[in-house]
Amino acid sequence: MSRQAELRAAGRHRHERIRRHRAGLTPPVGGAPSRTTVLTAALGAAPVTGVGVAGGSAAAAAERHAQIPNAATLADLPPPAAQPQAWQPQASLDPLDAPLPAHVPAGFSAVAVKRKPRTPLPAHVPADFSAVAVKRKPRTPPATAAWVNPNPTAAVTSCFGPRWGRMHEGVDLAAPDGAPILAAGAGTVVRAGPAEGYGNAVLIDHGDGFLTHYGHLSRIAVRVGEHVAAGQQIGDEGSTGHSTGPHLHFEVHQGHYKNPIEPTAWMRQHGVNIPGCGAP
Repeated sequence: MSRQAELRAAGRHRHERIRRHRAGLTPPVGGAPSRTTVLTAALGAAPVTGVGVAGGSAAAAAERHAQIPNAATLADLPPPAAQPQAWQPQASLDPLDAPLPAHVPAGFSAVAVKRKPRTPLPAHVPADFSAVAVKRKPRTPPATAAWVNPNPTAAVTSCFGPRWGRMHEGVDLAAPDGAPILAAGAGTVVRAGPAEGYGNAVLIDHGDGFLTHYGHLSRIAVRVGEHVAAGQQIGDEGSTGHSTGPHLHFEVHQGHYKNPIEPTAWMRQHGVNIPGCGAP
């Protein structure tokens, strides 16, 4: 007898598989209650005892099924939680409206840290016109004066006219030694260097029939043929030549050199007042 026949004869056999059916969670069509609903109602009426097919108690199985929601018990569930409201912007997004940082004193006013307000547009500019397009025209720098005082920090020590038995052909302007000497007006340098009793001297032709002469300089800062502007430094005050102390000997000549005229009156006519000689 084969091994299989012996086993059959001994009574060993396969366990038959029992198909287990599980009730659905959705009630059948027609509104009939589900098995869970029936079982829940039965448990509510009387306790159930005994052992189920799987070996557990009927009460435990009913409790387990009762926890599963279905069409009959959904109405008893609590309402869903309220949905959170959508984010809403604050009434003002201006950072100046935010509370001050912790390190700022409590008595400090937030108004003090506001930005400087923009300058409003002029009244004649339309309200919808961009402020970027109406930038003010840059200021034009003041025009350079046509004529200036050649030694602006100096005081008059001697005027035009007869002096010590001879003609003093200019005006003496004394300032500290080394003070800058300026061209009285724009023109061309026609002489620059030693000039007899004037020591280091500069002669400028202004192109309008007048020349100006600067004597006793300690240093000359221009050369012959150079064009200079009104107020440009041409040298330093000194005491070279026939001089008793540091000063500028300033002359004005009309038409040609060695035709001197009173310099302070002529400068006054050109908008420059050198007080101390003649009219104040």
